[in-house]
Amino acid sequence: MTAPLDLRHLPPPEPMQHILDALERLPARACLVALTPFRPGPLLPLLEAQAWAWRVEDLSGGGARITIARTADAALLASTAMPPPDPAMARG
Repeated sequence: MTAPLDLRHLPPPEPMQHILDALERLPARACLVALTPFRPGPLLPLLEAQAWAWRVEDLSGGGARITIARTADAALLASTAMPPPDPAMARG
C-alpha cells in the first residue's frame, strides 16, 4: 500500500477535488487512503453515485482517514483498517 494522501493542510473543497482526481488514476485492485482535515461528508454521496466503496475513520487529533476502493475490490477496505488503539499507550 502506498502512503496516505495527506490533505489535512488544504481548505475545503480542495481535499475532495484531490481525492476525486486521484481516483481517476487508481489502478484495479488498489485502494486510496487519504487524510482530511474533517470528515468528508460531501464526498460520500459522490463516491456512492460513482460505485466506489469507502470507509471513514475519525482521527484522534481531529480530521479523518478515508479509504476508497472500487466496489468490486471492497474487501481491500478491511485489510487497510487502522489497528485499535493500544490501551497501554493511552496511559500517561
